[in-house]
Amino acid sequence: MANDPANDDLYSKVLSLNLFDNDDDEEDAVCKQKLTDLANGTTNPRNAAIDFDRWVVQRANHRLTELLKKNGHGSAPRYASPNVSGTIEVTWAAIARLCSAFPPHHPGQDTIIQFLEVLGDLPKHQAPDQMPESEGDETHLLTLWQFGDNDMSPTEIFRREAEEFSYPYSDIETPGSEVAVRWRNFQSAVARITALGISNLAFLSALGDILPSHPLYPDLEERKIGGPNRVSGDTVAAAQWIMWPDEGRFAYQQCKNLRETGPRSMWHPERWQQWKVQFAFVEGDDRFTPKARLAAKLARQQMASFEEEDRSQ
Repeated sequence: MANDPANDDLYSKVLSLNLFDNDDDEEDAVCKQKLTDLANGTTNPRNAAIDFDRWVVQRANHRLTELLKKNGHGSAPRYASPNVSGTIEVTWAAIARLCSAFPPHHPGQDTIIQFLEVLGDLPKHQAPDQMPESEGDETHLLTLWQFGDNDMSPTEIFRREAEEFSYPYSDIETPGSEVAVRWRNFQSAVARITALGISNLAFLSALGDILPSHPLYPDLEERKIGGPNRVSGDTVAAAQWIMWPDEGRFAYQQCKNLRETGPRSMWHPERWQQWKVQFAFVEGDDRFTPKARLAAKLARQQMASFEEEDRSQ
């Protein structure tokens, strides 16, 4: 089940950014162009983040001024408000798309992560989201870039993006396909975003998908080709949470210290052991693709390294 040689180089290539849509309005286009320039390396992450924040604030303040002239104070629907939260939603949706474009730890991926880190480190400040009820009312203001566990704004956006790749019989089970490569890239970026505390997206981890108890885990006997190929694609993606030192150490510490339960839970000591078993299974079974077996081997070795590091302290 070796990967198609014609597609193998997709794993190391930057894929299409896929940011612009036919229904983008002027603001959407400006936002996405700024992020395109960032992703293409036209501007460095720090300058890009400062410029982007300035644009977001100025745009919201200008819209508030114009709307006050036209309509005065008082509540208004979202389309007739400064709506800085809408700008942030567009931003996160574009970031989520960018996450699938770059290989793990590629300079382009680094740039996106650094951009988010700079935004999160900016002094806390506000911009208008709704229309003020009266002069001096500040309830209409929204604090920007409040990253961390308490910021839920990106979670559903990233969930929808994940569903573009991961669903029953998706091309994740076609070795070397663009979907399989984007799924790996996406998982790598999401793992880094989670490990850095920018947003808790662990519930989207493909680590859950590789367990036989997961609803998308195929019957390997009934689906003798598609089944192992699907597990292979998910294993390559899941390994991104473990095989890199920072992300893997984060996952280990989360599993060591937490015992999460519930539909979106990911971290638990038992899960860590289950992943070790599953990675060993994939590594040792030639039904799975060479890339999956190598990723499983690297992940399993890294897991052993974290455990040994912990014992030696």
